Amino acid sequence: ADLGTLIDALRAQGGVSAGYWPHVGAFVASALARRPFVGLDRRRMQGIDPETVLEPPVFIVGYWRSGTTHLHNLLGCSPEFGIITPLASGLPRELLTLGTWLEPVLERALPEDRGVDDVAVRPQSPQEDEIPVANLQPLSVFHALYFPRQFRRNFERGVFFSHATEQEVEQWANCVRYFLAKVATHQDTQPLLVKNPVYTARVGQLRKLWPEARFIHIYRNPYTVYRSTTHYFKNMLSKLALQAYDVADVEPVVLDSYPRMLDRLYRATDDLPDDQFAEVRFEDLEDRPLEEVERLYHQLDLPGWRQARPRTKRYLARVVDYSKNKYTYGPEVRATVRDAWGRFVNRWGYELPTD
Repeated sequence: ADLGTLIDALRAQGGVSAGYWPHVGAFVASALARRPFVGLDRRRMQGIDPETVLEPPVFIVGYWRSGTTHLHNLLGCSPEFGIITPLASGLPRELLTLGTWLEPVLERALPEDRGVDDVAVRPQSPQEDEIPVANLQPLSVFHALYFPRQFRRNFERGVFFSHATEQEVEQWANCVRYFLAKVATHQDTQPLLVKNPVYTARVGQLRKLWPEARFIHIYRNPYTVYRSTTHYFKNMLSKLALQAYDVADVEPVVLDSYPRMLDRLYRATDDLPDDQFAEVRFEDLEDRPLEEVERLYHQLDLPGWRQARPRTKRYLARVVDYSKNKYTYGPEVRATVRDAWGRFVNRWGYELPTD
């Protein structure tokens, strides 16, 4: 994080739990060491107008664990798209200077997988923009994971902008626009392909920033999404939390946020033409990946399918042995999801998965 965001977050969240202060010391030392490069990056961006340098992006949305990463990797095979690399995600304020200079070293330090599943992390693996944005300003779902004492409140702020001021929302918008413009400048590739589950609830704000942006919504069996998302957030808390996280109400927050985010998505896309909004069923993408990706390319008039097709086939060959997490669906889970999310189960024609 930058030093200002770090200090503001610590003050707002009441500090960290005992045992985590050495981490905070490392964060502060890192922020101070990187400050000269932040200034150099800012100079590199002088004279670059984010509103003109950045074409309307293509956004992949969908609730957590709905297959957004798989779709992101498939579409990211095209050389026509700019992507957020692990380097850009890790050093958003120093991307054009320190990040670029240390690129070979930093790429060797990448983890083998994402920690919550077996999806590989490579130097050109497309990343979502939520982590870099979380390190630049105060509104992000990751703040709920870093500071879980106020898990629900931070989640509401980071996803729905609840309890956020107009100034904070404007700061978020400026930050997203500036960061994506920097990524586009660094890669000199347009348009950008951006994946972020949080944006499922923010299509309205994104359309104000880029009226011509295109959106792809991927959905998956809600029973699987519920089990996978609760597992995901609990796993992430064990890795990221700077406070005791046994108080985090993960299941109620997941149950409540899923229909709210999808309702916002459908309201915000109701008037979009077919060449700006497309949907794909995760199970169809799994069964017929090339056909479904080609359909999305044609429907949204995306660039470069001829060049992307052989690259996509090679990517599919690499992940053919990928093993998904397996879940059980006891009577309580079945009833919970049916009662809370039944209208989406019915809308998309799903049935209860077999254990």
